[in-house]
Amino acid sequence: MRSLYLFLTFILFIVLFTPSCKKDATTPKSASKILDSLSLLKGDSTTFASGLVVVSMGSGDTITVSVPPFTDLTVLRAICVITGKTISPANGTTVNFSSPVVFTVTAEDGSQQKYTVIVNRRGVVYFGSSDNNFYALDAVLGKSLWQTTAGNWSYSDPTLAGGILYAGNIDDNMYALDAATGSVKWKFATNSTIESPPTVANGVVYFGSDDHTFYAVDAVTGQLKWKYYTNGNISTKPFVAGNVVYFGSDDSYVYALDAGSGALIWRYGAGSIFNASSPVVVNGILYIGCRNSNLYALDAATGAVKWTYFANNISLEQSSPTVAGGIVYIGGWYNTSDFSLAGSLYAVDATTGALKWTALTAVGIGSDPAVADSLVYITCDDNNLYALKAGSGAVVWKQQILANGASPAVSGAMVYCGGGGTHYFYAFDANTGVLKWQFSVGNNGIQTSKPLIYGRTSL
Repeated sequence: MRSLYLFLTFILFIVLFTPSCKKDATTPKSASKILDSLSLLKGDSTTFASGLVVVSMGSGDTITVSVPPFTDLTVLRAICVITGKTISPANGTTVNFSSPVVFTVTAEDGSQQKYTVIVNRRGVVYFGSSDNNFYALDAVLGKSLWQTTAGNWSYSDPTLAGGILYAGNIDDNMYALDAATGSVKWKFATNSTIESPPTVANGVVYFGSDDHTFYAVDAVTGQLKWKYYTNGNISTKPFVAGNVVYFGSDDSYVYALDAGSGALIWRYGAGSIFNASSPVVVNGILYIGCRNSNLYALDAATGAVKWTYFANNISLEQSSPTVAGGIVYIGGWYNTSDFSLAGSLYAVDATTGALKWTALTAVGIGSDPAVADSLVYITCDDNNLYALKAGSGAVVWKQQILANGASPAVSGAMVYCGGGGTHYFYAFDANTGVLKWQFSVGNNGIQTSKPLIYGRTSL
């Protein structure tokens, strides 16, 4: 019994006084601080429709997000998935993304990684159609934002100022539409169809009507400020330079009026009608095409002729000149005495009136050229939209869209144009002609106006 007691005492001694072999180790804290994914909610915490928010995480510490046009960037809520301990701003917090926002992910070990999040609103494409709808489309995705229904909108190209769109209609009214919703702010009635695209300057909307009258209307209220009567339809888009407004009329005159009062400053008579070719003033010279086959360069201050270019009896009444890099580009329509003779695209020296080159020979052109990044874009009656080198007229690419006289517009790396003959509106890569998207305007949308692009055209 004594020996058992001694044995147990020995064992207890060993247990109590023998050093433990177990090490006092702790698990290392993680250094991971990764922002794995990000999504956005609207300010009221509702979600965006599927596909309308495009997030590019990239491979660095900058994240770009593309959201629909008109999105209020000041009240968005970010939901982030992270590998780490915390993120700031916290998930669900209302964040003002009108400028880049830095998100900080903190790891368990206290180290941090900062990520810059940039949110961009996509742009909008506005245009009218002969299907009686005026459209607003997402410029990048081609999705409908809204549409407003009234009479045929296809003749008057829209103008945007102060968040309001202005466009004329064959129902004899000039409309002011909310650019974000399409709701009608006001409409101003004339006595005939409005084919004249409006111009807005200094809070005034200027436009003509087929009632032979030129109007100046308050841009906010739609109230008449003054009007000027001519002896012909007014289909041209006015051009405002300084305190002078210029336009052409079917009565064969180009007019220069005081923009504030409507008083006549000068008029130039060509003996032939000025139809849809709208004046443009560059470096004090007014350029405009006429039915008599002349491209006119007039002194903008006096109306005196600087030079004329004669297009061999091809009418220049349907194409508005575009001036870029010292060259005037204008399309030739047809010989109005013999419609079997079709016009071409002409490039004329803006200073001398000398012909630089001719391209797209004898195809017939009733649209306005658009020039950007050394390329000229034009639609022709051979059913194609063309991109040509501005210096030579060489064709870079073409797409068959059956534009029916619709003019293209370029913004960023995109070119937009209606294809009434196919009943689609198109967006192409401006450099390659690759189709980006197309939008159906229905079987009644056989004509569309020249589009207006506002905002970003890329993600």
